[in-house]
Amino acid sequence: MASRALIGTACVGALVAALLVSPALCFGSAAQEPAAVGAAEATVDVEPVPRAFREDADRVPPVPPIRAVDEAAVLSGVDAAAAPASTSVGAVVLDPQGRTLLQTSDAARPLPSASLVKLLVVQQLLARPAPGGWDSSTWFRMQRAVTVSDDAAMNVLWTRYDGPALVRAAVAEFGLSGTAPPTDPSQWGQATTTAADVGRFLSALTATPSSLASATLLAWMRGAAPTAADGFDQRFGLLSGPAGPGVAAKQGWMCCVDGRRQLHSAGVLDDGRVVVVLGEGSAARPWSQVEAAVDGATAALVAGTR
Repeated sequence: MASRALIGTACVGALVAALLVSPALCFGSAAQEPAAVGAAEATVDVEPVPRAFREDADRVPPVPPIRAVDEAAVLSGVDAAAAPASTSVGAVVLDPQGRTLLQTSDAARPLPSASLVKLLVVQQLLARPAPGGWDSSTWFRMQRAVTVSDDAAMNVLWTRYDGPALVRAAVAEFGLSGTAPPTDPSQWGQATTTAADVGRFLSALTATPSSLASATLLAWMRGAAPTAADGFDQRFGLLSGPAGPGVAAKQGWMCCVDGRRQLHSAGVLDDGRVVVVLGEGSAARPWSQVEAAVDGATAALVAGTR
């Protein structure tokens, strides 16, 4: 009996210890090995490491808060610039993160794109090069279509590579809701677009700066010439001065479908802001008046969102 009591006491002690440190239990004088734990059972959900504590936190800059804009004052400046020439202005300004800082009431109104459609065509071609790479003549035409807004170069690109299909592909890729090929496929300048769509497209380019298509197109836009291939002075809107150096811009102009003039300026500023100004006025107004409206509106937008 004494020996049994000792054995019982020992087992009770072992049981208490087992509950504290091990799943193994003692019954009599025998011990049972714990069952193997499967890999799935051993998996433990781990909370992600907060960004501030990551080792690469110093290499991932925080997203700055969206800058405050006096929208009423800026829009008043745009209206004041457009009023003398009775010019409508569809405009949008996005910050470097693609967030809308400001837009006019006409930002989503489709207008003839004039030469801004060249951006969509060239971007789509750069993004899908020929198997052996583009030949030098095609590369040259793409560059001239952007830098000097060469219509002859665009005519070849549009007809040879199915311009309407390229526009539709860009619409699908970038989610452009107000952009479409022209009703008459031969008239690429009559493709329609909106200030909001052009802003969305340009913001997407700046978000992928390492891609060949984005880097090349933005570089060509930074090299926009003062005078276009047809002799038109491209120094209006973003190229008239308010955007400062380093702006990547594309200009567009057209007259006189349905008795209207279109004068557009769109681009990326050196600080990363995207500014798009689509101007439309009566063909009865001279270019100088419509240009003054676009220049004034652009200056108000750039200064007011700085």
